[in-house]
Amino acid sequence: MFVALIPSTRHDRLMATDFVNFYAAGTIVRAGNGATLYYAATQEPVLRSILGGESFNYFLHPPFFAAAIVPLSYLKIKSAFVVWTLFNLALVGLLPMILAECTAFVARRPILGLVGMSFFPLFTSLALGQSSIVLLFVLSMGYLLLTKRHDVAAGLVLALATIKFQYVLVIVGFLLTARKFRVVAGFAAGGAVLCLVSLLVTGPAGFAQYVRFVCDFNLHDGYGVMRLAEMVNWRGFLAGMGWIEHMQEYSAAGSAALLLLGIACSRSPRAAEHPDLAFSLYVAIALAASPYAFSHDAAVLLLPIFLAMDSVVSGRISGAGASALACASVLVFVWPIILLVMNGDDNWWHSRIYLVFPAILLFIAALAVELYPRKPISLESMTPTSI
Repeated sequence: MFVALIPSTRHDRLMATDFVNFYAAGTIVRAGNGATLYYAATQEPVLRSILGGESFNYFLHPPFFAAAIVPLSYLKIKSAFVVWTLFNLALVGLLPMILAECTAFVARRPILGLVGMSFFPLFTSLALGQSSIVLLFVLSMGYLLLTKRHDVAAGLVLALATIKFQYVLVIVGFLLTARKFRVVAGFAAGGAVLCLVSLLVTGPAGFAQYVRFVCDFNLHDGYGVMRLAEMVNWRGFLAGMGWIEHMQEYSAAGSAALLLLGIACSRSPRAAEHPDLAFSLYVAIALAASPYAFSHDAAVLLLPIFLAMDSVVSGRISGAGASALACASVLVFVWPIILLVMNGDDNWWHSRIYLVFPAILLFIAALAVELYPRKPISLESMTPTSI
């Protein structure tokens, strides 16, 4: 994968990656300007000096992530990108070890864990220098700790997923409705520490500006440069299909419906019986219901796909529901590649990537069918024929 990504280190391709924003944020914090990090007037000159031209993309991650990037800012941007890519590749290489601890079929054949490297959103995240692989790794570690009943530690680890808080807040919300109070407590403690680090980077006024900056970014759809059709959520699908009118209202209604479905399933006894499917549903809904979910963020679906397939292969679920879940898992895995091949263009943003969203909805539906509360059959209600 690293060999395949070598062309991304060319200056023209590197300047088009999201890593440029990370590098600029690290440079600003290293220069002692963390208090004004989330002002466009601060970011624009730094981005211009790196790119050699104008940029309308800004750093939107929390301040503690900018602090973590500071060591890379001491390197030339090309070297920093190579180090960042190698770091992400190391996380990808470690994923099979995590999956082997919580999925039986990977434990039997660890080489199957490497199949995830062909998941296209994961490769997209690498090519863009994005942080989605870090998010996938954190969620995987959090789930592994959950399976080992280290709930507080799982919450602490999940707090690191606030690098993209729009996802983890939904997941933790579902864990709260599922009465995983120790996980939520650990998440709150970890979040408090990260908030403290962020305050040290920006100060109270700078942190308040971060909140305003993100809200303003949302209000203006990324200051006019965001390609909504690159998203794999309600907004992306509606924009891609050309249904722009009342898009905000429709996407909000669709997201609310998904959240209510997740709450209903999280409170179901079957969620306790199948924690792997429950966590898979939480992650999938968090992605689909989020106001921002780009194609590279779909890399987090790799964990739910493996967990769902493990339930099918191990026989923990069976029948038509198992077949439907297996088909939905395979569809989510291969559909992005099919879209790219059908498009005939190596630019994935031209490949109607928003059409991945219906496949995600099918995946969510298949998980929900297995988790949704079912009425028990009483002996009194059974006829002699059915007996």
